[in-house]
Amino acid sequence: MGANQVRKSINLFDLPLDSTYVLLSKKVRNTIETQIAENDGIDKISKSLEIKRPYFYRFFQGRRCSLYFLSKLIGVLDMATQEIEKNIMFISSGKNNPKGITNPKLPFRFDNSDGGTLLGGIMGDGSRTKLGGLTYNNCDETLVNAVLDSAIDIFGNINQYLVWKKDGTLQLYLPKIAGDAVGLFGIQKSYKTLSDCYVELNGFSYEFKTSFIRQFFDDEGNVRTSDRRVQIKQTRVVFEKDAAKIRKNVESYTPRVLLTIDLELKRIGLRPTVSLETLRSKNGIIKGDFALSLYGKDNLTIFREKINFGIVAKKELLDKVIKNYKFPSAPRNGRIQFALEKARVVQKRDNYITKHTLALECKRSLKTATYFLVDLKKMGLVKIIEAPRNEFGKPLPWKYLLTKKSKDL
Repeated sequence: MGANQVRKSINLFDLPLDSTYVLLSKKVRNTIETQIAENDGIDKISKSLEIKRPYFYRFFQGRRCSLYFLSKLIGVLDMATQEIEKNIMFISSGKNNPKGITNPKLPFRFDNSDGGTLLGGIMGDGSRTKLGGLTYNNCDETLVNAVLDSAIDIFGNINQYLVWKKDGTLQLYLPKIAGDAVGLFGIQKSYKTLSDCYVELNGFSYEFKTSFIRQFFDDEGNVRTSDRRVQIKQTRVVFEKDAAKIRKNVESYTPRVLLTIDLELKRIGLRPTVSLETLRSKNGIIKGDFALSLYGKDNLTIFREKINFGIVAKKELLDKVIKNYKFPSAPRNGRIQFALEKARVVQKRDNYITKHTLALECKRSLKTATYFLVDLKKMGLVKIIEAPRNEFGKPLPWKYLLTKKSKDL
C-alpha cells in the first residue's frame, strides 16, 4: 500500500503468514497437485521452495496449511490469489485452533456500515485482548447483537460466543483471526489508555465514518441535560502533571481517537470542543480524562440529523435537550460577533440600542441581551448614551450606541 492510501479491506495474504492456517477445498487441492505433477513433481518443487516433502503430503490429504507455505506455493504455480480465496473452507490463527471462520468472505471488506460498526465498537466498549482475540461488552443487548451481525457480514461464518457477566453486561468473544484482521487497522493488543491506538477515518466512505462515530457515541457518549450538551470521553496516560499546561495545548495530549472524530465532525458542519476534564494520579501513573463536547441547538440538531445515537434512550434524551432550546443558538465561539451584528441592525433601525430591542432582534431573553450589552461595553464596543427615568423616577432601559472601535470588528 502507498504512503497515502488507507486500507479498506483485508486480502488473504495481508494476514500473518506464519500464524494463519487455511483449509482449502478438495477441488483447488487437486488443481495444485496436478500443476505440481506437470512441473516435475514434489521433489523438484520441494527443493526449489526449500519446503520439506511431508508438508506437501499433509496438504494433499486435506490438512490445514500455513499462509507462508501457500504463498510460496502459488508463487511458482499458475493460480490467482482470488481463486484461492474463493476456495477456503476454514481459516484460523494457529495450526490446530478450532476457533476460526468457516467459508470466509475473503477479501474482508470494511469500507461500509458494518466495518464502521465493528471497528467503532472495538474502539469503544470492546478491546483486542492480550491473546489477540476480540471482545465487546455492553449492557444493551441490541448493541452487542449489532456488532456481532457486522462481524458475520464482514467475515462470514465466524466462531463466536456470548456470555452474561455478573455486572449485567453481555460480552461477545470473537477468535484471534478476527483480531489479526482488525489489528491491521491500528487497533493494538493492549490497554487503549496506554497505546493511544486509533483508526484513521480519513479516506473511508461517509457510510463507514457515520457508523463508526455513531457506534463510538453509543459506547462512550452521553447526553448531559444540565448544560445541554453531547459528549464522549476517553482516558489516556499522560506524562505531564500540570493541568494548566495540558489545557493550554490540549490537542497535543488528547487521545487520537477523539482527534480523528473531531476532524470528521468538523467536516460535516459541526463545531466540537475538545477539553481536559480531570487529571489524576495513582501509583505514579498520571491519567487525563478528555472529552469531546457538542454544545448549542444548531450543533445538536446537525448531530441528530447526520449521526445520532443507536440507543433509543439516548436518542430520546437528545430530542428532549433540543426541544428545551426556546431560541436558535448563537455560535458558542462567536457570541460577541453575533451580538455585535445584531446591535448594528438595531442601531441602524432605531438610532440607539436597548436590552429590549436587542433581545427581540437576537431572539433571546432579556437576561441574555443584558449579558450581551455588558460584554460589549467591557470590550469598548458600545457606550451608554442615556440612563433615562420615568416621571416617577423609576429607571428605564439604558440606551447604547456603538463606538468607533466596533467598526474594526
